[in-house]
Amino acid sequence: MLVAAVVLIGCLSVFNLFLLLALARRTSASSGNSGEYVSDAPENKLPDGSPVPEFRTRTHSGEEIDRDSVANGSVVGFLSTTCGPCIEQAPEFAAMAKDHPGGRDHVLVFLKGGGPERQRMIDLLDPVARVVTEAAGSEGASASFGIVRWPSYLDVDAEGRVHDRGQVAGPVPTTAAAS
Repeated sequence: MLVAAVVLIGCLSVFNLFLLLALARRTSASSGNSGEYVSDAPENKLPDGSPVPEFRTRTHSGEEIDRDSVANGSVVGFLSTTCGPCIEQAPEFAAMAKDHPGGRDHVLVFLKGGGPERQRMIDLLDPVARVVTEAAGSEGASASFGIVRWPSYLDVDAEGRVHDRGQVAGPVPTTAAAS
């Protein structure tokens, strides 16, 4: 009797495994993703191609900046001190910013959060970018850009429109035709 119970439980377990695999295969096929990872990160609220939004703030070093100080060819980065990918990508962003056309005046970083990573990231980014620091959870100037996905990177084209860069490195569109 005990052997029969063990065999029955084993058969039910194998049957359950087959059902689970069939369901996973069917779900993957119907979603069209062929099994690759699909991010469920929310989209930022500022649509691609929108004009640079109105904002006014001060950088970490006290420089007043606003919409007019974000010029053609600028890159705007949004990083957080509590975001693992932000911390990992900060050195790559700093390297890109160092060689960016127009130099430091064409690179703006909004850095959200505090803690021990804050000063390290400021030290890394401030020589190559204008850095605006904001407290975690605050509605600072970065909120005007509608950023909800961290890290995020935007390019500014010749017409003052922002385009989601989606990555740290790469060319910056400087004309409407390039975007």
